[in-house]
Amino acid sequence: MTLTFVNALVEDLSLKLFGLSEVMTLHRFARLQLQNATPERVKVFPKLSAVVRQDAKVLLGHDVNFETLFCNKSDSAEDIEFYRRRRRYYARYHYGFTDMVYATVRLFEKHPKRIPQYSQVVVDEFQDFNALEVRLIDLLASKSPVLLAGDDDQALYENLKSASTSHIRQRHRDADSGYESFTLPYCSRCTRVIVDATNEVISNATKRGCLCGRIDKPFLYFDDPERDQASNDNPQLVYGPRHESQIPWFIAEQIKYIAREIRDPFTVLLISPIPKKLKRIVTALRKKGFQNVHYVQRQETRPPTLLDGLNLLLEDLASNLGWRVAAEALLPNDEFRSVLSETADTDSARLLRDIIAPESKRKVRALLKSLRAVRNDEAPRDENRIPDLLKQLGVDPLRMATESLRDRVKSSAKSFLEYGIRHISIEATTVPGSKGLEADYVFIMHLDDRYFMRHADKPRVSDGDICGFVVALTRARRKVFLISSVTKEKPTFVKWIKSERIHSI
Repeated sequence: MTLTFVNALVEDLSLKLFGLSEVMTLHRFARLQLQNATPERVKVFPKLSAVVRQDAKVLLGHDVNFETLFCNKSDSAEDIEFYRRRRRYYARYHYGFTDMVYATVRLFEKHPKRIPQYSQVVVDEFQDFNALEVRLIDLLASKSPVLLAGDDDQALYENLKSASTSHIRQRHRDADSGYESFTLPYCSRCTRVIVDATNEVISNATKRGCLCGRIDKPFLYFDDPERDQASNDNPQLVYGPRHESQIPWFIAEQIKYIAREIRDPFTVLLISPIPKKLKRIVTALRKKGFQNVHYVQRQETRPPTLLDGLNLLLEDLASNLGWRVAAEALLPNDEFRSVLSETADTDSARLLRDIIAPESKRKVRALLKSLRAVRNDEAPRDENRIPDLLKQLGVDPLRMATESLRDRVKSSAKSFLEYGIRHISIEATTVPGSKGLEADYVFIMHLDDRYFMRHADKPRVSDGDICGFVVALTRARRKVFLISSVTKEKPTFVKWIKSERIHSI
């Protein structure tokens, strides 16, 4: 079995290991284990921790970051018990992503016989595991041989999910950890100049006191005819400082140039540390006629919405969780807090639908009727209910119709973008989102220190900044384009790479 937490890796690994190993995310593995422990259907509501966090503000009078508690496996924290009670009240077999892994770990700790046994467990991207995920792997290691794979120079998730490179470093260095250490020195993806540039970035980082405690390991170019040809064709990185408004034009021009040079299909990956700026560039490229630009924003980080609650109620009208989410969206704040306070004692609390006022329940049922008609592609009996549904969901029908009409008008206009590049595959993502991805040509945008460095003291480079740049840099199979939006000053990371490796345009 192969485990990873990076969704982008699952499909690729599943194909490469087809017939050899089952590949799944930690969340899917955890869900299967919980499902095996109960005859009830285990369900996932990604925003559950956000719901209970809001409950804590109202019922406990203080803010609790439950995601952090779970990631750090804070078993003794009193707030964990509060979360458990709230979750069981809302939906006994509903879990969020992180507390689902936590519940699986607790299950294995209480019932070791439930830990499954495998001929081999492979764990990928171990440098980005947190204490909770490491505990899960340790429990699996009690029954099965485990292979840990990772690179502490590419750690990205310390701030996102309390990950720590200490776990992989300790197991690599400590002879008593139970693991035998070895390195995989060769990079079979990147060209020679990318490998050399990566080594220079890491060398400059360590000279400046960064990446303390990193595992000292070689990162070498892999000689083979295909890589050698790509290296000869692309002997340098490209650095293009451009004003913000010029970046989409610059990308389009480089794609045209690449197409003229190779006259074969190729893939493009756009990486930016700033989601809003990335979205604007995606929009601009689509307007230029590129028809295969893929950009998906993470949804589970957004607060629970009325639609989330209605979807839960469509599945189960008695769902406490559904009524809870819908109530917060529809009720005045004072009324919502009053309703929530009646559920403080979850052992004796009534169903939420029995606490909510009849008028509010009628409103929810009317919205459900309209939403059910939309879902089933049925004509509503009262056409006025659909506009009300859209209004409650925060959907502007006039704006949607206008945008649809605008797109149709534009699609009927002649596109002046050459046919050969209209359908070039372009994927756009943030730096953390680039983990597990690769492409022939990579554009790293907004490389300016003010954007790429997350530390409050911008001149100071953090380990996370360095690892983020290393990850972005090593996504490319052929060439990397480095783009800053400040034309007068070179970014720190560009300065760290020898000038002969960079072609400025």
